[in-house]
Amino acid sequence: MHLSVAAGTGVFGALALASALLLASCLLDWWLDFPWALRALLFTAELGAVGFLVTRHIVLPFVRSPDDDTVALMVEHGKPQFQTRLIASLQLTRADAVQPGTSSELVEALVEETERLARPVDFNEVVSTRQFRRFIAWAIVSVGIAGFLFVKGEDVSRDLLARALLSRETPVPRKTRVAEFSGSVRIGRGDGVRLWAHAKGAIPETGRLEVKYSSGRSQEFAIEQTRTNRSYFDLTLENVQDSFDYAIHLGDGRSPKARVETIVRPTVAKIDCTQDYPAYTGLGTVRRVLGDLTLLSGSRLRLSVTASKDVARGAIKLIGLDREVPLKPVAGKPSEMEGEFAIPTNALTGFMVQLVDKFDMTSKDEAVYRIDLLPDRAPAVRITFPDRKEELITQQARVLVGFEALDDFAVSQVFLRYKVDDGEAKGIELLLADKSQRGVRNRYDFHVGGLKPPPPEGATIEWWIEARDNNNVTGPGIGSSDHYVAKVVSEADKRADLMARVGDSIGAIGDVAKDQETLNKRLGELIQGRPEQR
Repeated sequence: MHLSVAAGTGVFGALALASALLLASCLLDWWLDFPWALRALLFTAELGAVGFLVTRHIVLPFVRSPDDDTVALMVEHGKPQFQTRLIASLQLTRADAVQPGTSSELVEALVEETERLARPVDFNEVVSTRQFRRFIAWAIVSVGIAGFLFVKGEDVSRDLLARALLSRETPVPRKTRVAEFSGSVRIGRGDGVRLWAHAKGAIPETGRLEVKYSSGRSQEFAIEQTRTNRSYFDLTLENVQDSFDYAIHLGDGRSPKARVETIVRPTVAKIDCTQDYPAYTGLGTVRRVLGDLTLLSGSRLRLSVTASKDVARGAIKLIGLDREVPLKPVAGKPSEMEGEFAIPTNALTGFMVQLVDKFDMTSKDEAVYRIDLLPDRAPAVRITFPDRKEELITQQARVLVGFEALDDFAVSQVFLRYKVDDGEAKGIELLLADKSQRGVRNRYDFHVGGLKPPPPEGATIEWWIEARDNNNVTGPGIGSSDHYVAKVVSEADKRADLMARVGDSIGAIGDVAKDQETLNKRLGELIQGRPEQR
């Protein structure tokens, strides 16, 4: 009975104390708007008070149960008729309690008398329940008041309880509540920042932005409703140079404190450029300056970037290609990064470098570096012989072809291409003594009679010279000469053509002789007539 009463006293006492302390802390917090640290201190004190009560009335009675002597004294205190008989009977019946020479009959008589007095007694009446009943009453009153106020307060009560249980996000409930706001943000130094808040409940016409800078200087700004929604308020601060803490006041409500932190954005301090020419050019690697980036297509441009501060990552933005190439950090040098990209044949017009620091702050207003693409031009090919682009030939003819080809780096292959009438184009590769020369000048005996199948009379053979360079990266570059035409005719037609050409030549010679004779005659007349002119 004693332990049950003690446990009940502890339970109801703890319930009464906890509800009273929680109610008091909520009311004080609503009135004074305690910071989180003070609320944590109060909550710890409340737990300590309730813990003390539980320890005293529940834990200790079970851990330290009263011994027989204590129980006997409690009974004698509650039942005066026992006087000292109960404690005396208890102590005298223990081993070695009766000294030699003491009458044992008197002890037995005392015990019998005590037993006779104890038979009708209800020992539970000895345990006092007055404090137990008082704690029950306190618990009913305390829990009742707290419960009534909690139900009556609705959202206000829930917010105050959340704050009492150490919520960091829940503000003190007011008529005007700041439901959400811009919170803590991180911006680049010199950037603008938009601070906003969403009001619920009584919506005021205007609000107040309270700013406190790291230097200790304070400032206030009016914050107005947005044009689209009168429950939203915002204000943009331009060119922010220093970090600051702020809170937004709307009506009687206030947002939690938040911080705007300004950070210097990373910038490019230096870029070293190196161009790797394609291996087929034999030009190797050269350093380039940013102001003169005329680059051969097929090359690779390697960049070594030094930032103004430590950076986490970066990228090379290729303008014209809509593509990015990631930069790789240099081991042991957090402010340096490296990257490279291939130079295409078209579209690329420049690049810029973007850097991001450990705060995820991105560089801004990056410089654009222009790139001019220098293509590896195809070989220039020209036929030097024959002079005439159209010839009549027989089926067994041999056409002597003279040509020259010139490339930026080296001519690696030369072909004589031809097609008969509208047939498929075919080729004969012409052997080169040296494939590393920029220029090739040569002759080839084109044996028409050796073609398979041989072209028939009346067929038209279209032929030209094709040259390829040694570009194995973006090429090869292929250049072609003008197309020449040879028509296959009979031997009689060929002889007639030759005779006509001889006649043309003789006629041309006769014209020249006649012109010469005319000139000689005029010269003689001039010589003979010279004295008269004097």
